[in-house]
Amino acid sequence: MAAPAAERLLFENSLSILNRTGAWHIARDLCQEFVPEHAQVRYWRLGSNAPEGLVRKIAARLMMMEINWLKDSRRCLIGSKASGKSTRVFLDPLFVLRSELTERDIVLCHDVGPLTHSDLYDTSTVENYRVAYDKICRHRPGVVFVSDWSKNNFIAIHGLNFRFLTTIPLYVRAGLFEGPLKALPGLDGAFFLTVGAFETRKNQIAALEAYRDGRFYQQGIKYVLCGSRGEGRDRIIEVAKSVPGIVMPGYVPDCQLRWLYTHAEAFVLPSLLEGFGMPALEAAYMGLLPIVTEQSALVEAVEDVCLQVPARDAAAIAAAMRHALTRTSAEKAETSDRLREVAARASKERFLQRWRDLLMER
Repeated sequence: MAAPAAERLLFENSLSILNRTGAWHIARDLCQEFVPEHAQVRYWRLGSNAPEGLVRKIAARLMMMEINWLKDSRRCLIGSKASGKSTRVFLDPLFVLRSELTERDIVLCHDVGPLTHSDLYDTSTVENYRVAYDKICRHRPGVVFVSDWSKNNFIAIHGLNFRFLTTIPLYVRAGLFEGPLKALPGLDGAFFLTVGAFETRKNQIAALEAYRDGRFYQQGIKYVLCGSRGEGRDRIIEVAKSVPGIVMPGYVPDCQLRWLYTHAEAFVLPSLLEGFGMPALEAAYMGLLPIVTEQSALVEAVEDVCLQVPARDAAAIAAAMRHALTRTSAEKAETSDRLREVAARASKERFLQRWRDLLMER
């Protein structure tokens, strides 16, 4: 991957100042693989120094103030004097706003949710991403997507006139599932499982309604929802507290998460928006049947080995949950084996090799 000085590779990783979700792990792994041997890295105006703790939080706020104020103005662009010497890899579309952008650059796109599902985002986020994508369209760099679902949504809005459009699927962080298992206190018997932030886009309320209307609690089946608290959490928690049989342990340690994946009857996530479908793939890694939104990135992530449901149809979700309960031991074992095979193909090694191949050809 060695390149002439005039074609140095630069990872624009301002994302990591702001974001600590799955996208942060992807950005970290890419930088660990290619920096410093093959590339440089840049964190907003802090150069190659990754901020942590309070400094990171302050930098994140200042960075967003700059983006909200200047957007794609050419005033005070970062690194503009050295723009002719680097090929930049932007690890999120938002950060093209405060940088030079040319056709030789590469942008990693996790989803186009602010454009396709604008009702799930605040107006500032929608406007910033709209301007960022407009800038990408003007300069036509290469764009990498984490799923064909995201790529197809992008093409439907912006067309095909870019240096390249390609998909490099994400991978399961296998380390999450290595280690001892610890039971969740007070949970016994059969249960369904949802893992993910309490956010409107995760659509937990539809799943809760399906569980309630399916009268699963009366059958001795519980429903565990665990994860961090996000936008829309108050309404989700309010509904959950009104339904008997719901268990909300909050954010659980990895040892308990592994136990939940191992013992659940099915993984339920009729999400309104997922750029890739990592929750379903993590369930697949543990051999757990996913019940997910039809024709979504979640389905793509597990290669159709799942039960598909309309996201807003509580009756259909309940029917899928009921079907999961009626499977025989042999059916469960067969599905589990297929899911583990799918997850095994989604390796970090494959992901990084696809990026190596792409960057060598750039």
